[in-house]
Amino acid sequence: MKYNRFQELDMMRGFAACWVVAVHFWYFNFLPPFFGYSNFLEYAKVVGPASTIAKFFPLPFNSAGNIVFDVLNIFFLLGYQGVHIFFILSGFGLAYSRILKPDESWSIFMRKKIFRLYPTYWILLAVSVIIPRLRADLFYGYFDWWSFWRSWAILDKAIPFSWFMFPLIQFYLCFFLLFKYLKKHPIRQFIFTCFVIKVIYTFLVLILGFNFKVFSPILGDLSYPGYLAISRLFEFCLGMAMAKVYASNPTILINYLTKPVTIAIAIIFEILGIMGSFEFSNPKFLGIYFPFGLCFYDAFLGLGIFVIVFNVCRSLIKLSDLTTRFLTWISKISYELYLTQFIGLIVIPKFFTVVVRGEPSLLTASRAILLYILILQVCIVNACLLQQLTNSIASRFRLAMGSFTSEIK
Repeated sequence: MKYNRFQELDMMRGFAACWVVAVHFWYFNFLPPFFGYSNFLEYAKVVGPASTIAKFFPLPFNSAGNIVFDVLNIFFLLGYQGVHIFFILSGFGLAYSRILKPDESWSIFMRKKIFRLYPTYWILLAVSVIIPRLRADLFYGYFDWWSFWRSWAILDKAIPFSWFMFPLIQFYLCFFLLFKYLKKHPIRQFIFTCFVIKVIYTFLVLILGFNFKVFSPILGDLSYPGYLAISRLFEFCLGMAMAKVYASNPTILINYLTKPVTIAIAIIFEILGIMGSFEFSNPKFLGIYFPFGLCFYDAFLGLGIFVIVFNVCRSLIKLSDLTTRFLTWISKISYELYLTQFIGLIVIPKFFTVVVRGEPSLLTASRAILLYILILQVCIVNACLLQQLTNSIASRFRLAMGSFTSEIK
């Protein structure tokens, strides 16, 4: 049986896409010059891999402008959690699609899904390869050929801010096994097993990469440790488990996500997840770095932020039809927007002043909001154009394959 579209999830996908653009603008383009650093890499060396509470409150609460700036800083910095939402939604969407089409062969099912991902990525990868200077600018001068070659092996990114693609593709490739395990075992066992595997794997990768130079090449991006999707296994499989519940009875899942006790637990998990990225949660003993917090923080954040944003979107449906329609529409181009966001993040700062030293904080915060809106508009236009190009190529490919099949017959 096919149910109506889960509108809250569509809105969440649109919101997550906009939120990810926000954190990349704020973290890469805005904060470094605001704090007096010449570039992002110089700023990142000071900030380090772990956070502190002071990172969220850079200005003292002694004026209205500073309060507005700090609130904006908290919202933008937490934009990385949009990726957690993406992983859960990807697991949900893939599992739910399979549940609705149990008789479709796995080869046809996966061909459709992978074909949705690959053409868009290969177009952007070609641009990145053809224009070396652009490639260097996209990475803010931080580009190495090891990363480039790993991208061809579905292990690392050669397009900025595209790391989400690779664990997602890896999940698609092993989805058959995950789905088989989900069908055979109770949901709680499925989720718990995925959580344990994720935590153990991430801890081992981080402790080896941080403490032993010989293993440092395996560390990868802190958002994507070890270049394998196992570090995001819990979030993706949590989405799959939700799809199984939703397919059996949509009301059960919705009621569970909207229970006050569930929301309270989600807030607690969100706080614990953020604390897991703090320095005190990842201490050093006898000169050895133990990433206790970093091995579980994203799993906690995934569960926490999903429930929180779900309930926010559910409230927005009742309060604002315009916002609901906008986020739902953005969800249709969210994948392309995610991959093309780098264009807006490069173009707008080149033509507009991001930070003016010594000006009132309220004016700085207002400029940041306006620039973010401009970047988002550029991203939306690029996403729409890329989607049209990809759809055109895909339709021609299907026609060609259809003609070839007919000739064979």
